[in-house]
Amino acid sequence: MAYAAIRKLIEKLSSQPDMHAALSLASDGTVLGRFYEFELASGFQPVIRLDTRNPVGYDAYARSHATDGDVISPWGLFSRAADDATLVRLDRLCRLVHTLNYFSQADAELPLYLRVHGRLLAAITQDHGQAFRRMIEALGIPPSRIVLQLPAEAARDVLLAGVILGNYKKAGFQAGVHANDASEAQSLLHLHAPDVIKLDVRTIADPERELPPLLQAASALSSRVVFKRVEDEATLERLASLGARYAQGYLFGLPSASIGKVPAARANG
Repeated sequence: MAYAAIRKLIEKLSSQPDMHAALSLASDGTVLGRFYEFELASGFQPVIRLDTRNPVGYDAYARSHATDGDVISPWGLFSRAADDATLVRLDRLCRLVHTLNYFSQADAELPLYLRVHGRLLAAITQDHGQAFRRMIEALGIPPSRIVLQLPAEAARDVLLAGVILGNYKKAGFQAGVHANDASEAQSLLHLHAPDVIKLDVRTIADPERELPPLLQAASALSSRVVFKRVEDEATLERLASLGARYAQGYLFGLPSASIGKVPAARANG
């Protein structure tokens, strides 16, 4: 998208002055967010379908640095939000920056996966996702093109997780949740039937025993299980042999400001 077109997209948020004032446009067309003396940018990692190696979505990662050039981790940045109101604003700003940077790219046709900070979930008492829905609808983006993901710690509170995931679906978003292990992933599927479950491959002690029932349950509920932290071909092949369909990780590339092709499979040996 041309620089002027992105600027026009940002101007659509003028009715929300707090967020609008925190956005700027770099000379290369990248949208930046300002949080005190820090700038926020975006990186995107593909979620791929195993049998085709084609992306089925992109997961957004925050990049942050101080105006003097010092890099700070996103978690370090969030730790500077001393009160709930500040953290809520920062979390929404991150998601808004990712949304603008992703959907301003010409080939951004697949769903965008966005994380929600755990502290925000406790700070908002009801109608989770409604404020963000108003922002993206102002941009002309359907909520259904975005997957809002709960962190694993939020999933431990079954009642709260159910309310939040239900709110996200009611607002038109796809609902996702990260699980701590395969057993919890299967429990979350039966409790909430989210659109997406994320599971770290490093937490799976016995894939041949744990994954078939999990994948069968997901298929019955039309949920997608995405295996994250996939970093080598051997892991990918083992997942595929057990019926897994979706994965993400460094094997498919580092998070990048631009979405692009997934690297071809490497030969083993």
